[in-house]
Amino acid sequence: MRAGLVRAAVCALVVAISAGCSAGTHHGSRSHTPQTTAGNRASWILTKAALNALTADPHARARLSGAQVFEILTGNERPATVVPVVPTMSFKSFTDLDDTLSRGTLRPDIRAVIYDAEHWSKTPDDEQRDPAAFYQRAAQLAHAHGLIFIATPAMDLVNAGGGKAADPAAAFVRRRIGAEAARFADVVDIQAQSLERDAKAYGSFVAQVSAQIRVVNPAATVLAGLSTNPHGSAITPDMLVAAMLAGAGHVSGFWMNVPGKGSDCPKCNAPRPDVAVAALTDGRLAGLPGFSS
Repeated sequence: MRAGLVRAAVCALVVAISAGCSAGTHHGSRSHTPQTTAGNRASWILTKAALNALTADPHARARLSGAQVFEILTGNERPATVVPVVPTMSFKSFTDLDDTLSRGTLRPDIRAVIYDAEHWSKTPDDEQRDPAAFYQRAAQLAHAHGLIFIATPAMDLVNAGGGKAADPAAAFVRRRIGAEAARFADVVDIQAQSLERDAKAYGSFVAQVSAQIRVVNPAATVLAGLSTNPHGSAITPDMLVAAMLAGAGHVSGFWMNVPGKGSDCPKCNAPRPDVAVAALTDGRLAGLPGFSS
């Protein structure tokens, strides 16, 4: 079922979540394709740890309280109650998503799923080489189970199949990877965080990919990626704020990554939630659409 065909059913769902209702129906009882209802609110994707760090600061918590927050949960983590959230689970491969849904082992409180295909060992080679096909299949599978589908194709997919692109951002735009991944998605994250040290480059990339996405799927909620600790030199709050301001006219919100060293980020240093808090509470963001003062 294509995203956008049925809109009304998810309104009640998101309203219930916003009211703090986290009790869910069994996936087998879902019969509608959900859609986000962010309206003019900002949207965020945050892990449990990142959300905990941000909401510990009262100013950051106030900024998130009026937003649509997709909280990524793992294991037995429970959804936050300090701000309204959409409980979310992330998958690195279509194979894992398909297996989880077909076996009925997805937690019943999960309302959105992310398919995060990247050029790494966690995403099978065939999925890396043909992201358009696998993102379509993942969207159809998620919608068949009544779930919001979030597409997050990584820029480094341009290197799938061998070789190394001299300009990954340009190759990503040229090959329209983001647009094809977003064609059937409810939400799409443009993984632009590798460019955030240069606000002009970040804004230009986000603008180009966002424009491509809106041609094929104007109903999608489009976000852009940020990170407090990508590979390379240290990130400052000013860099994140400049990137957000550069991309704000093209997206409805951001995925704020607060990574630490681990299997998903082997070159990362210690996590820096303080950088995220300082950026999110910067007064310059208050004038952005959907951001509270």
